[in-house]
Formats: sequence, structure tokens, C-alpha cells
Amino acid sequence: MTRVRAAARAVRAVVWRPLAGGAAVGVVVWALGMRASSAVVVALAAATLVAVLQRVDGATEPRPTRRRHEALDGARGEVLDLAWTMVGRDGRAGERALRRLREAGARRVARHGLDLHDPDQADAVTALIGARARATLTRRTHPLPTVRDLVHTLDVLEHLGATRSRPATPRPDPEPAPAPDPRSPR
Repeated sequence: MTRVRAAARAVRAVVWRPLAGGAAVGVVVWALGMRASSAVVVALAAATLVAVLQRVDGATEPRPTRRRHEALDGARGEVLDLAWTMVGRDGRAGERALRRLREAGARRVARHGLDLHDPDQADAVTALIGARARATLTRRTHPLPTVRDLVHTLDVLEHLGATRSRPATPRPDPEPAPAPDPRSPR
């Protein structure tokens, strides 16, 4: 019997406010001269409104925290992310990839004691990385460099090295391997 009493108490706790509110509104509108059938409809509407308001939580919802994407150097998606940004409009290099290349180029050239954006050091930078790579890194107007210019500049910066002791120009293509002699056993 305790389960029945507990269930009755739970129903009473939920239902009594809407019933009391609806009955009060119904009696008031009937007393003001409304027909009984219309007063019953208004009482049901008032009871429904009280039931809905009883269930509404007045506390504001907490806003979800925005997920911050922290790009870690060498992260798994970094190469894929860069590859998607390589090609922009009209087959030219994408602005995002070009921006990242400029940052890397400025750091790499600075390791050699030069400032990529200093006009007084333009000849020294050109001697270090070449005219095509310097033009790719310093171009700020349209048309943007081609993807081939971007790849060439990446190769130059990769072969540049971190110190002046390494060669400043890209390494020449290796000699093709000699063709195997068809008469020799494998």
C-alpha cells in the first residue's frame, strides 16, 4: 500500500496547482458573466498554462564552451589540413597555405641573420633563397603564386637548413640510376 500512497502523493504534487489555477480562473470568468461552457474552456486553458509554467525551469541554460582547436606542429591532421588549403581559386596557391609558408620562410631566413621584409636586405635574401622563392614569399597582391611556385619555395626552404653551413640553393636532381644490364642475373 505504500507504493500506491507514494504514487498518489507524486500525482497530487504535480496536478494540484494546475487544477487549482484552472478552477480559480474558471470561477472568476463565470462570475464575471461568461457562459459556463466558455468558462470551462478558459479554465482548461488556464490549467494548461499553469502546468506548462510549472515545468519551465527559470534558470538560464549554460552556454557550451567553444572547442578550441590548437594546432600542434606535426599533428596528425596538419598535413591534410595544409594539403586542402594548397589550391585556392583559379589553380593558384591558397591564401591560408601561402600565409603559413610566409611565416615558415621568415623564420628560416631569420636563422641566417636576414629579414625577409627588409628592403635593404633584398639582395642578400635573393642570393640566399633565389628570386623565385623570394617573390613567392613577399608577394602580397593578386595574382597569387601558383602551386608550383609554392612547392618550389617549400623545397628551397627545406634545403636551406638551419645554419649558414648548409648550401643555400636547392640540391640538383640526383643522377638517374643506370639501367640494369639485361644479361646479368638478378
